[in-house]
Amino acid sequence: MIRTEVVQLTSIQGLAYKQKLTAGGAGITVITSDDRAVFTVNKRDGQCVPYGKVNEKVFTAAVAKEVLELTRGLPYKRLDIVSGVSVDDSLDRIPAGSETEDEDDKDTIDVIASVEYKEFIAQYSDKTDKFSYQLMNKELIQFASRSSVVNSLIAEKTDTEAIVRYIVKSKSASLANNKGMDDSHLTAFIDTFDSMDTRSAFKELRAHLRGKMRRAKK
Repeated sequence: MIRTEVVQLTSIQGLAYKQKLTAGGAGITVITSDDRAVFTVNKRDGQCVPYGKVNEKVFTAAVAKEVLELTRGLPYKRLDIVSGVSVDDSLDRIPAGSETEDEDDKDTIDVIASVEYKEFIAQYSDKTDKFSYQLMNKELIQFASRSSVVNSLIAEKTDTEAIVRYIVKSKSASLANNKGMDDSHLTAFIDTFDSMDTRSAFKELRAHLRGKMRRAKK
């Protein structure tokens, strides 16, 4: 089971965690003592959207807002199925069917188990083990600014996404002390980090590159 750590809610008596969905993208599972709901995240506005049928009387907009905030930036790990987890004595059983099938469990590329993923998480997590997009983007932007290859790619008007892929591959190879990922692994790697954010894990890096490309045209 590939998911994030379980977090405890205050808006309702329940628990939440993020995991990959079989249909693609990330889902946030919310569990109470006798009910459950799954949300997904709208990439356009960053808001929680019900994934399937949701009891709106229990899982309100306030609950959706809280679970989104609490799970933002939590790294994926290979963890056990959630069971026997309690908020208090009244929440000691997880209702049947509380787990959704995990897409990455069926993938041939196990991004979570890769040394590149583990090194990225270790390098860019804060003292509370929460992944820091700000720190990651800051270092990747610094790498891009120093790289003669990146400057050449910008001068050649290379597609922004291709430059992002080069930067992520180069930095992950440096951290993992290896030759780097192949194309399919790199795609899965970037998608995994993007699914951890409500918008895009590499948003600041992409904006930095687009700015440099605009200035290069003048």
